[in-house]
Amino acid sequence: MLNETSVAQIAKQMQEAFQLFLHTYDISMQRTLRKYGLYPGQPQLLLCIRSMEKPTQNEIAAQMSLSRASVGVSLRRLEQSGFVKRVRDKKDTRCIRIALTPKGAEYTHWCELDLEMIYSTMLENMDEDEKKAVIANLGRMNQSLLAYNERMDR
Repeated sequence: MLNETSVAQIAKQMQEAFQLFLHTYDISMQRTLRKYGLYPGQPQLLLCIRSMEKPTQNEIAAQMSLSRASVGVSLRRLEQSGFVKRVRDKKDTRCIRIALTPKGAEYTHWCELDLEMIYSTMLENMDEDEKKAVIANLGRMNQSLLAYNERMDR
């Protein structure tokens, strides 16, 4: 069992390592996204739109666990940049759907490949067991944080 000093030391080391990792990850993402004129979070939005085939703004927000307002801001930016367009639903003219433009579909494809490259690069110095352990540990840390958030909500 770890004593309090060693827990504090591990927490400090984890914080420093995590901050360094996030900083390096952010730089890598920004360099990649700059090629496409995209901002962080927008590639995931484009991938969501592609996978859902002309969703509504509400459907996107629900799928991505984001607020409708947040999705709306990103959609406006993507629309202004020519990546998406709003299309009136033919069956229900009150409903507005979001579709990728040809530019959006092309950029989504290339961006997805670049994102895969970033993730595969992060794992390239690990064997299969280490890769599985990273994924498992991230899942466990996420579960712990979800439980923490539930405790904080009480």
